[in-house]
Amino acid sequence: MNLYIAEKPQIASDIVKVLDGKFTRKEGYFESDRDVVTWCYGHIIQSAEPENYHPDYKRWKKEDLPLKLYPVKYQPCEGKEKQVKIVVELIKKANVIVHAGDPDDEGQLLVDEVLIYANNTKPVQRLLINDNTDAAVKKALSNLKDNQKFKGLFFKALARSVGDDIYGKSMTRAYTVTAQQKGYRGTPLSVGRVQTPILGLICRRYLANKNHKESFYYTITGIFDHLKAEFEANWQISENAPERSTLRVSGAAVLLRGC
Repeated sequence: MNLYIAEKPQIASDIVKVLDGKFTRKEGYFESDRDVVTWCYGHIIQSAEPENYHPDYKRWKKEDLPLKLYPVKYQPCEGKEKQVKIVVELIKKANVIVHAGDPDDEGQLLVDEVLIYANNTKPVQRLLINDNTDAAVKKALSNLKDNQKFKGLFFKALARSVGDDIYGKSMTRAYTVTAQQKGYRGTPLSVGRVQTPILGLICRRYLANKNHKESFYYTITGIFDHLKAEFEANWQISENAPERSTLRVSGAAVLLRGC
């Protein structure tokens, strides 16, 4: 049995359309006499909770930071356990496995993670679909690669994923425990490599709008003559000019020098 593992259901359907044979839709996959095409829903496998790496991590303590969460221990993502079980069982039955994740580092990672979770030792081929038209998918199917050639892409995505996991979980515990020591009793203070800077930008923008005081702004325009050609131009105020309007008042002589 040839098993194709797509990143999402739509890609699985595109593959089924161009493969030979009559396919039947089953729960979590398509099946013909020779081929089976299944799918992920994006990431269906994730790093396990810290206490699964070490029992002491169940209690949040600064002494344990940073958390040691590598090598990765995988578990199904919440709500996707059923599809994980289906894919793993199909991997065990397959003779040939074709990795049909998206042709980028994240697509490489999310299917490889399922294969690792399933303890797969069978050779894997790589299907690279850049265009979902029938002709393009057929061409890609005729040009399968050895999945081992894409290990660099896998490790690139894995490094980012593990880094995010360690940073986010460690910093969340650090901030939360520190706040609790000062009397905080609320929900955990979530910290993340992406979410925290974005939240900071949003908060700064919100505070700038909230604290904004109305002020008048004038554009100073002059008519100039240069080399017998007349043109109109605006005075460009320095970015370092003070914000207080009373400090921006300039005399005519200053304006002329500035122009």
